[in-house]
Amino acid sequence: MTRTKNKRKSSFKAGMYLLENLTSGMYNDPLTIYREYIQNAVDSIDIRLINGTQVPTSVHINLDPFKRQITIRDNGAGISSEIAEEVLSSIGGSNKNDRTLRGFRGIGRLGGIAFCDKAIFKTKASGDVIESTQVWNCLKLRQLIDTKKNSLSFKEFFDTVTDFSQQNGKRSDDSYFEVTLEGVSSFRNHIFDIETISCYLSQVAPVPFNYKVFLHGKTIDNYLRENLNSYRSYDIFLNNNKIYKPYISDIKTSMKKGGNDKIEDIRFFKIKGPNEETYAHGWYGCRKDLLGSIKKGERYAGIRVRVGNILIGDAHLLDRCFREERFNGYMIGEIHVDSPDLIPNSRRDDFIDNQTKTIFYNAVEKEIGLAISKEIRLISRVKADAVYVAKHPHSDVVINQDKNKISTNVNHSISFKQKDILIKIKSICGNCPQHHSISNIIEGIESV
Repeated sequence: MTRTKNKRKSSFKAGMYLLENLTSGMYNDPLTIYREYIQNAVDSIDIRLINGTQVPTSVHINLDPFKRQITIRDNGAGISSEIAEEVLSSIGGSNKNDRTLRGFRGIGRLGGIAFCDKAIFKTKASGDVIESTQVWNCLKLRQLIDTKKNSLSFKEFFDTVTDFSQQNGKRSDDSYFEVTLEGVSSFRNHIFDIETISCYLSQVAPVPFNYKVFLHGKTIDNYLRENLNSYRSYDIFLNNNKIYKPYISDIKTSMKKGGNDKIEDIRFFKIKGPNEETYAHGWYGCRKDLLGSIKKGERYAGIRVRVGNILIGDAHLLDRCFREERFNGYMIGEIHVDSPDLIPNSRRDDFIDNQTKTIFYNAVEKEIGLAISKEIRLISRVKADAVYVAKHPHSDVVINQDKNKISTNVNHSISFKQKDILIKIKSICGNCPQHHSISNIIEGIESV
């Protein structure tokens, strides 16, 4: 006689402290809430565009520090009233199966909960006349967590702090998703600092180049649109002021004398895998005088990494791909990832660890970091030698006559700016008796 075992009931239980880990535990920097809501907003806009709706799309962020209120509204696809409660009540789940969409973990909406007393989510889809609203009582949420006397299940806790309702009679042709955070506060109140937020969004959000101050912006846009199907920029307004990327043609450097430089040209490149598959497309600016790093605090310094045109990490993510970490700060540029295997982690400060991530960083180091490092070091040596000869006009020093060494340094994908260096030497030591011999050596580099 065979005895069948009774099926064991699952003992899995999610407690209310899970929500604390998904809010204040994950989003400890209040500025990241803007990135999370913008990420969801532009995904919704993309869905509307994919569905064939050709209307001007935008994201509006309005800050009212006196009311301690933040509102973020997009006119994307919205959520149908039939599924709104299910979607808004889903935590850690997402119906975004298209990998070109940026949000996919279903937790970004929780970002603002840690910084406000009440969070209100309103949405409506096109063709619908019903607006759906979910309200989170964040003050009560924190009180329940802080008392530590309750032992509620995750569902019980969720039902206690949230409320869902629907309202009829809205315009059928309208679609939107709106987030309102009330009773907002954060450490040192950075969450309401207009200048700080504008600076953050200009670097992180998928906003356009300002063609008026960055003359190469249109060229870059054309290249990226040709090579990346998912490349788009979006009109994002902060208190009705449009946000642009921070890039400019005339940059500030750390040099004490002549501390300005110009982006003369743009170089495009691809980052490829071991089988010649393309992992990313990128660009960087070619400086007229590659002397000195970009001035500390300038928003455009460093080659940045972006997925869906949203920043991954910060300006220093690729520092270790250069011979000296500071060399990344000499450059401006972007690398736009185009591989489904390079997956941003939940904080979007790096990628999930896998083999593709290792190959990607190694390729960036080999193709970009090392080549740029060689050029910076070469130009720095030429300058140092020229200054030395200018200070010691009767010296027997001969500049960089090891032609094999020179050849090694300049024979790579980045061209040696011979003419620019000659002009620079002339400006430093034009009256030096050895000026002509120095120039002859530099002129001879091209024939090496």
